[in-house]
Amino acid sequence: MLTIYGTRPSRVARCLWTLEELRLPYRQLAVPDKRAPAFLALNPMGKVPVLVDGDFVLTESVAINAYLAALKPGPLLPEAPRLRARIDQWTSWAITEVEFHFTVMVREIRRAGEAGGAPDATLVATCLQGVQETLGALETHLAAGNAYVAGEDFTIGDINAAFPIAGIAPRIDMKAFPAIAGWLARCTARPAWQRVLAIDESRLAA
Repeated sequence: MLTIYGTRPSRVARCLWTLEELRLPYRQLAVPDKRAPAFLALNPMGKVPVLVDGDFVLTESVAINAYLAALKPGPLLPEAPRLRARIDQWTSWAITEVEFHFTVMVREIRRAGEAGGAPDATLVATCLQGVQETLGALETHLAAGNAYVAGEDFTIGDINAAFPIAGIAPRIDMKAFPAIAGWLARCTARPAWQRVLAIDESRLAA
């Protein structure tokens, strides 16, 4: 039985999506205190997600997704070198070009909320501008006739990229990115993602 630590409003959602796509048996545990010694023994960084598979502990969501897909070979992680290269390309793009801005924005909004004030509007605007500038690359790729990031089939590359884009899209005028909007709709309509959204995390054990 695989164990995934963490809840959905985080990169844990990226891993839950992959687990549900693969229909791998797993249990999800909440982490009320990320600085607790027991959790730090799993991840000294004090962050989620953490995957435990027997005596094997793995952190970082995209590494976890690659491991999970390798456990159950199939279309999520094709064998063809060029398809895998596309998966790696768009995964790297998502976490460096999109998720960076998304993370900075979310941290600022969270900081402001904890302080009882408003987030720095200039910082938020800069983050949104940065995302909009980089989305053009994916728009061009998808508009060229690619249904998904690696071609015609849905892969973990789509999961890895769709996660941050879905989070920030409500703050962006997606009319400027019709190919991305269509791709994102296809990704998030998948039954596996809908099952992730339906998880009642209030019932999770710690």
